[in-house]
Amino acid sequence: MRNTTLPLIIYGVQYIRTHLKFIWSAPNYFIIQPLGGKLTSCKMAANGEEKAFCVLHFHVSRSLLTVKREFRTRFKKEPPAKNSIRSWYDKFQRTGCLCKGKSPGRPSTSEATLERIRESFQRSPQKSTARASRELGIHQTTAWRLLRKRLKMYPYRLMMLQHLRREDHTKRLHFCVSFQDLCGDDDNFLKRLRFSDEATFHVSGQVNKQNVRIWGTEKPHGIVENERDSPKTNVFCAVSTSKVYGPYFFPNRTVNGETFRNMLTA
Repeated sequence: MRNTTLPLIIYGVQYIRTHLKFIWSAPNYFIIQPLGGKLTSCKMAANGEEKAFCVLHFHVSRSLLTVKREFRTRFKKEPPAKNSIRSWYDKFQRTGCLCKGKSPGRPSTSEATLERIRESFQRSPQKSTARASRELGIHQTTAWRLLRKRLKMYPYRLMMLQHLRREDHTKRLHFCVSFQDLCGDDDNFLKRLRFSDEATFHVSGQVNKQNVRIWGTEKPHGIVENERDSPKTNVFCAVSTSKVYGPYFFPNRTVNGETFRNMLTA
């Protein structure tokens, strides 16, 4: 595996040399200036010894000015800000420690909630995370995160496949060769072509492969049953090099040759 750390370090050094100019530095401060930009000052964070020094001397003197003067004498650098000294002292009184507190982070999810999500999607793998969020009373982002990170489930998209027989491959090859021959023999052949397509929309809510997902830890080779002879609407549209035909709607009717002829002659 190629090591990408060294090029990044080299790039960073080159950027500092060409874009930044160090104006002045002190034990506790350093000031940089981007070439053509404004001055920027940065202050280094105080360590544990410096924080303890400020807290103890402030407890004795009760004077921030005295603490800053003694700090400058002891550590030979600029003292922390007044608000920092006061916040360290208040924190020491509350907790008895000057250590940096650990961030609470994201609240953990209980095992009961995780089990509820598991059971919900085992009963209905095609359920959306939005619906699960409403049913279980949890945030949709939380439901998605638990499914993907904790339960290791993946939303598989439904693919509708057409069964191909062995002889279909030969038919495809013969069609392509014949089509190329027709295009070569007649320059106007493509101008007389009409490319058409049909689509059927069911009122019963048949599976739409564009917005249906099946949650699972493994790829499901399942079968989705559809209701036969449900109310539907057929839509036809065609396109040529110069014109778009349609769309034409055929509600509750089967599209056959006679239907096409009536459509074209209307």
